[in-house]
Amino acid sequence: MASMYVSSAAQEKALGTIGHFFKPTRTLENKLGLAGANYELTASIPAVCEYLARTPWEAIAAHEEVLQKVLIDYLNSKPGVFTIYGEPVADRARRVPVVSFTVEGRESKGVVDAIEARSDFACRWGAFYSNRLAEEVLGLDPVDGVVRVSLLHYNTGEFLDFVPLPCAIHCIWESFIGRDC
Repeated sequence: MASMYVSSAAQEKALGTIGHFFKPTRTLENKLGLAGANYELTASIPAVCEYLARTPWEAIAAHEEVLQKVLIDYLNSKPGVFTIYGEPVADRARRVPVVSFTVEGRESKGVVDAIEARSDFACRWGAFYSNRLAEEVLGLDPVDGVVRVSLLHYNTGEFLDFVPLPCAIHCIWESFIGRDC
């Protein structure tokens, strides 16, 4: 969920519509809305609010720290093979539980394809709208970018459920270097 404020003066002076030409443009919602609200997402708002009201933020952060520790510890165990972008620790005071990494000598897209072919884990590859950061700061291909794994609070709380993800990554690495996993 998010909110946005744009003054009436700014709307009149600098903001056209990104919606259909036949839609009214009197309000900010009209100018920024492409169509109607997504019914499924709109219907989920009460349940999301209820979940967030009963789950303390500290509990969410602690849970996410446990989830990412398994992956970060594995990636750190193979220096020269994996490069973590961001803090290479699972400390919730130092990072959010979205882990971005590369595998030496491998395209990020190929790593993601291999993980998803060998396991039920979904992860993504790319620069995630941060092309300048990827290319100019990190020295990465701005299209291929990094492998990104999001280990957020809505994932399972069982510690052992995440052991297969590092195992899948390990098997992929072993196959890359010509060994059977």
